[in-house]
Amino acid sequence: MRGEFKSQDEVFEQASVWYYRLRDPDVMPETITQWQTWLYEKPEHIDAFTQVEELMHISGKVDHLDWPDDAELLEDDYDGEQSIAQWRQNQKIATETASSTSWRKRLSLSTFQHAIPSMGAACLVLSFLAIFWVQTYPRDKGNIFVSVHETSAGQHDSIQLEDGSKITLGAKSLLSVAYSNKQRKVVLERGEAYFDVAKDPQRPFIVGSGTRTITAVGTEFNVIKQSERVVVTVTEGKVKVAPSLTYGANVAPRIIKPLNREHEDTVLVAGQQIRYTQHKVDIVDDSKMDVAIAWRTGNLQYLTEELRYVVEDINRYSKVPISLTDSKVGGLAYSGTIFTNKIDNWLESLPVAFPVKIIRLTDGSVIITAK
Repeated sequence: MRGEFKSQDEVFEQASVWYYRLRDPDVMPETITQWQTWLYEKPEHIDAFTQVEELMHISGKVDHLDWPDDAELLEDDYDGEQSIAQWRQNQKIATETASSTSWRKRLSLSTFQHAIPSMGAACLVLSFLAIFWVQTYPRDKGNIFVSVHETSAGQHDSIQLEDGSKITLGAKSLLSVAYSNKQRKVVLERGEAYFDVAKDPQRPFIVGSGTRTITAVGTEFNVIKQSERVVVTVTEGKVKVAPSLTYGANVAPRIIKPLNREHEDTVLVAGQQIRYTQHKVDIVDDSKMDVAIAWRTGNLQYLTEELRYVVEDINRYSKVPISLTDSKVGGLAYSGTIFTNKIDNWLESLPVAFPVKIIRLTDGSVIITAK
């Protein structure tokens, strides 16, 4: 029994070490590969890592573990299979003999295929994707193929999946896709994406974004992930929006129906929209679908939307950052069309319709403030 407890403690410590290593903004590709290999070696590794993730979300730290210092964590190649003391003795040798691992390659269950310019961003998305994956099929033994996609300001991308599904990724967005013969899962970490899902009743298509998941079999829908909320608009078929196990507005009251069942599933059909934050869920029954997906043709359309969300969207297309000075300005309701290649024209017209003024700073950034 004592040996069993010791083994459990060791696994938990290894999981905790991996948790911190994966949050290094300069994490190396081989570290991701090593983590995935360790994760799927034994079922208890997945369970331990899931527990660490949950604990970190609650407490933000683990005080009782004896960690290497920050410099060691940034430079280490610790694989969790030996004691930290032994690793320290072998660090120099391990560093000299470590071989490079290609960042762009097709991998099996214990490894991933990546296509992303930001290594740190990829690590954060993949860390969430791993937990998101095992929650539904913790013993999925089939090959898992993953790709990570990121767009720059003003750039759109078209992603064709192996199952026939299509994803249109909006500007300045970060998204990962994972699939096996049992499941199809996507994480939209930021930005906007339009999903045209191929029907496969035996393999539901699940999108995780913010505090909820969106599940579809064969349908089309749009998801936008902003800093404080997620908006899902269904254009064809239906989807189920459910609270996610992973994560722990005064606009248009005429068409918004507040929901008090934040912890219940919601089924949406074509023409409906859901807007959710960590603490609030709203449904729009008569959503204007063409307004929600207008971004795909180069313009942003809004119907009584808060200005702060409008500016957040525009910043994904603007060459210079645009900011608001206070919540009062951000709460102004905006309706209209903004052409993403004529943002300066929109800024010049804004003071005509609203009690605001535009301030351009010497570094090129723009501030929208009250008159």
